[in-house]
Amino acid sequence: MSLRTAVAHRNLLYLLSLKELRTRYRKSVLGWAWSLLNPISQMVIFSFVFLVVFEQTAPVGDPSGIQNFPLYFLVGLLPFQFFSISVTTAIGVVDGNASLIKKVAFPHEHLVFSVVIAQAATLAIELVVLTIALLIAGSVVVQWLPVMILLMVIMAAFASGVALALASMNVFFRDIGYLWTIVAQLLFYATPIIYQPSQIANSQLRWLTNWGPTGSFIRAAHEIMYDGTMPALGRWVYLVVVSLVTFAAGSAIFHRLSPRFAEEL
Repeated sequence: MSLRTAVAHRNLLYLLSLKELRTRYRKSVLGWAWSLLNPISQMVIFSFVFLVVFEQTAPVGDPSGIQNFPLYFLVGLLPFQFFSISVTTAIGVVDGNASLIKKVAFPHEHLVFSVVIAQAATLAIELVVLTIALLIAGSVVVQWLPVMILLMVIMAAFASGVALALASMNVFFRDIGYLWTIVAQLLFYATPIIYQPSQIANSQLRWLTNWGPTGSFIRAAHEIMYDGTMPALGRWVYLVVVSLVTFAAGSAIFHRLSPRFAEEL
């Protein structure tokens, strides 16, 4: 897909994103409240396990001084869910729009991008609520919001690359969705959401959780929102390079397979 083609179909991308937002919680009683209730329920469960069952001490933000496990957990969970849910939803988006693909000529990538954009809107709402909670806890977090937004833009590029690759492959290999469910669970526990990398004794595992793609994003999020400090330049460079390479690879795979979508569907 060329940039010119993408710009020419920007209205379609807007409409697809709006459709994704409108249909996400359609016919549910609580509607968009589920976007907040899901992470809050996980926060309650893991806080009970971490603080009550294992009697652990919450990490201390440096230099913010905050010591609150539920907030530490949410700062890591929300960006991770943005990535995980974006990819999970995007995997089936081509199949779900088979009739549109067969009848209308348009950049098929927009189907994936609309999912990521819709999930970004959900993340924005969640981050507003999280920011209020951090302010109540005594954090000076508002000044770090532009940095967090930049981090999420980079993460959106990473998520889009993964989603493009898996969504296109899922058209031909329906096992992709099932495999991704397992991978997403592994990534959750391999990412420092409920723990800090410094707590891991094994040096190789500690490096992996700190510098794996999802782990590095979450470490940066903790540094920005929980610690109140700027991630190191090396982490920024690493995340930008990983995201650009992943996006380019995902786009290449999607572009190669998309001409066969209509025939396969």
